[in-house]
Amino acid sequence: MIAMKKASLINGWLFLAAIFSGLVSLLYPVAHFFVTETAPWDQFRKGELVRKLEKHVDEVFVLREPSISLWADASFLFFHAGRPGVLVGEDDWLFTREEYYYDSRSEQLLSKNLSELTTTVCTLEQLGKQVLLVPVPAKRRLYAQWSDRAVSASMDSLYQRITSHLSDSRIAWVDTLPLMQHASSRDAVFMRTDTHWSPRGAEVVAAGVASTLSLPLTHRYQTREVAEGAYEGDLLRYLPTSNGIGPQREERLTRYETAAVDQAQDAETLLGDDMPPVALVGTSYSAMDEWHFPGFLRQQLGEDVLVYALEAQGPFAAMREFINGPAARDERIKYVLWEVPERAMIQSMEPIVEGERHACMANGSDHVVEFAGVGSPGR
Repeated sequence: MIAMKKASLINGWLFLAAIFSGLVSLLYPVAHFFVTETAPWDQFRKGELVRKLEKHVDEVFVLREPSISLWADASFLFFHAGRPGVLVGEDDWLFTREEYYYDSRSEQLLSKNLSELTTTVCTLEQLGKQVLLVPVPAKRRLYAQWSDRAVSASMDSLYQRITSHLSDSRIAWVDTLPLMQHASSRDAVFMRTDTHWSPRGAEVVAAGVASTLSLPLTHRYQTREVAEGAYEGDLLRYLPTSNGIGPQREERLTRYETAAVDQAQDAETLLGDDMPPVALVGTSYSAMDEWHFPGFLRQQLGEDVLVYALEAQGPFAAMREFINGPAARDERIKYVLWEVPERAMIQSMEPIVEGERHACMANGSDHVVEFAGVGSPGR
C-alpha cells in the first residue's frame, strides 16, 4: 500500500514537472518578445500585436517542432494518416485529397469551369489563336495500386467528362492519359511525395503535344541532364513526422537544361524582340523548373515557347494574365497550349473573360481550327 502511494506521488510530481517545464518554455518567448519589441502599445492599438506575438512564439518556442513531430508520428503510426489535405498510400506514395473528394459543390464548379473554359477558347480564337488543351490526369489514375481508397463514380469519370466536353465543344485537346499510362510501366511519371508530374511525365506529354501540332521544325533544341539530387515533395508538409517514421522523405530528381543548337541569330533575336509562335499557359506543372515542361516542348516542337504559368493559382489565373496582356494580341503568337490539371476543374476559380467578350458564344461560331491542316478537334 505504501509503495502504491509512493508511486502515485512520484507520478504526480513528474506530471507537475512536465507542466511546469512546458509553461516556462512558453513564457520565455512571450517575455522575450515584450522585452525586445519596440512600441508594443502602438501595435496593440493597431491590432498587430497578437499576430506578431504568435509569429514570434512559433519561431522561438522550443517545444513547438518536437510537439508537431510527436503528433504527426502518432497519427501516422496509429491511423496511417497525415494532416488534412494528404492521403497516405502504400510503399511511401502520397496523394492529395483533391483527387478523391467530390460532392454537389464539385458538380456545380465543374459545370461553371467547363463553361468558362469553352468561352475562353472562343475568345482566343477570335484573337486569331489556335488553341490546344493539355489536360493533366490525376496522379491516382496512374498509381491507383498504391492507394486502397475508393472514389465515387463522379470522381472516377471526371477526366472522361472533361475531355468529352472538349470534343463536344469541338476544342482540340491531347489525350495525355494513355501516353502517361504507357510510360508509367517503365518510369515514374508522377513524383512519389508530390502533387506534380515528374520530368519523365512532362517529357511524355510534350511529345504528345508535338505529335498533335505537327509544326515544321524551324529550330533545333537539345536537352541534357545537368544535375541529380534529392527532392522532398510538397505533400510532405502535411506529414511532418520524425526521421525514420513515415514515408522516405527524399526521392531522386534529375534536372534538365534545354538550349538552342545552331540557331541563326537574326536581327530580331539580337535585339531581344523575337516573339515565339507558341505560348504555354498553365499552372505549376508548367511553371516549376523541376519538371522542365517548357524545355521539353521546345525540343519536341522545334520552336521557342513563351511561358505564362503560375504556381498555386490554378489554370484560370494564368490565362487571365495572358488574355489581358499584349501577347494575346500579338500576331506572331499563333498557337496557345493550355495546360489544365483534371483536379483543378472542380475547384473554385475566378472568371477569365467578362462583359462583351462572352458574346462570342452567341455568334454561332463553331470555334474550331485545324492545326496546320492536320489533326482533328478533340484529339
